[in-house]
Amino acid sequence: MLEQNVDRNVFNQPVGQLVDWQPPQWPPANTLRGSYASLERLRPDEHTAPLWSQLNAPQHDALWTYLPYGPFPDLASFNGWMTALEDSTNALFYVIHNLQGQPLGQFALSSIDRQNGVVELAHVLFGPALKQSTIATEAVYLVLQQIFALGFRRCFWKCNALNEASRRAAVRFGFQFEGVFRQAMVVKGRNRDTAWFGMTQIDWCLAQDAYRRWLDAANFHPDGKQKQSLRTLMTGNQI
Repeated sequence: MLEQNVDRNVFNQPVGQLVDWQPPQWPPANTLRGSYASLERLRPDEHTAPLWSQLNAPQHDALWTYLPYGPFPDLASFNGWMTALEDSTNALFYVIHNLQGQPLGQFALSSIDRQNGVVELAHVLFGPALKQSTIATEAVYLVLQQIFALGFRRCFWKCNALNEASRRAAVRFGFQFEGVFRQAMVVKGRNRDTAWFGMTQIDWCLAQDAYRRWLDAANFHPDGKQKQSLRTLMTGNQI
């Protein structure tokens, strides 16, 4: 939805509201810890081997279908890719751990635009143990909490428009669908239409309460099943 509260200039044209805001600092390289998950900045020397076992076995090839890279034929090529990620100048890659310290997947803050307060949650690669898990949900919560606390105004999520799992995840995590860029890319020799989802500071003010209520231990039965879904809590907060 377009911004409803707009100003008018001397020509009676609608213009955006004035913003009393300063560009945020670059996201720090700190470890983020929660009740179920922790996030560490990618370190290939420590993370390549355990992530290889989580993400690159033949039975996991489907994880890479909609990504512009992978799967990798061997550990050496995977390590080379991980090293290149660490060296990226405009993306911060995080490895998602369980409380036992086992790496289970990764994502990145990418397209970091401090001048406009915009950042992308990108390169999302959840291993099988993270699918529909409390760990994955809290990992997303931890990184969103940090970037909006730093002063970013918008976080976006984009994916192949045919990737239904990624689209469902974006909505569940509180991102709002914003449209599809047709023929936006060629990936692995195939056309890619790109679906866009966004979350603003205002969205986050509502979403963070839903995350906290969902992550509360009281929201889970003794067998670990949720009592209320995150999406239900989001809807209750008018996300």
